[in-house]
Amino acid sequence: MARRMNRYHYPLTSWGLDHVLVGKDNFILDIGCGGGRTAGRLARLAPDGLVVGIDVSDKSLGLSRRVNRKAIQQGHVAIRKASVMELPFPADSFHLVTAVETHYFWPDITKGMTEILRVLRPGGSFLLIAEIYRCDRFDARNRKWLELTPMAYLDTTEFHDCFTAAGFDGIGVYEHTEEGWICCVGRKKGPPAAGGNFF
Repeated sequence: MARRMNRYHYPLTSWGLDHVLVGKDNFILDIGCGGGRTAGRLARLAPDGLVVGIDVSDKSLGLSRRVNRKAIQQGHVAIRKASVMELPFPADSFHLVTAVETHYFWPDITKGMTEILRVLRPGGSFLLIAEIYRCDRFDARNRKWLELTPMAYLDTTEFHDCFTAAGFDGIGVYEHTEEGWICCVGRKKGPPAAGGNFF
């Protein structure tokens, strides 16, 4: 499944990443790194920075490490076992946090977003990308997935409300109406922070 997601999610991820700027020296956290392809893409966008991918699945972590073996050896990528509910990083660590097709399974979305806000640097952004969200046009398609596994099924207003409740600023919710995709961006208040490694 993780290998399939590496292929299948590529266009979705490309569209979502168009909504944020990635600096060459950025520290980036990819939550639910799955098969590891997004972490590798982010590392190429930030060649002077660091991408940390986290997941709760040992199998996904193993695949992510294999996919990013060279970047890990070069110190551009790190893969760690961790949950969004309790991120093992100091406050103000990352310029950007991404979550691609993973919020569905978080025990508490707002709490997870609050943790993300904590580890973001002032001025940093959180990008959430998803294929399944509540909308009339794609409801029949989406409900086929809901029948297979329990998952959060939010509409655009509910996404915005979660970002607001977590404390994000400058929130944007964007829909790809032809594909039935959604991405949400929120910023941490404050001027951009200077660099520095948290390891």
